[in-house]
Amino acid sequence: MNLRIHIHQAFTGGWCADIDDDHDRQPDDPYWCVDQWPTLQDAITAACVQLADLKASVQRTQPPPRVSGQSAA
Repeated sequence: MNLRIHIHQAFTGGWCADIDDDHDRQPDDPYWCVDQWPTLQDAITAACVQLADLKASVQRTQPPPRVSGQSAA
C-alpha cells in the first residue's frame, strides 16, 4: 500500500491535509483528512504524524478504514 499526503489551501482559509493511496484517488474517500489548519507547517506536521501512525497500523494488522468524506482529527 502506497499512502501519500496531499496538502492544499482551503477555500475558506487555512490549509487542508489528507492521506490517500495511489489506487483510489477520490478526494471524498481518504484514510485521513483534516481541514482548516492555520499554517502550512501545522498541516504538514499533523499529516506526517498521522502517516506514521497509519504505517504502524498497517504493519500490525490490516489496511485502515477510510474516512469516507468525514473530517477526523
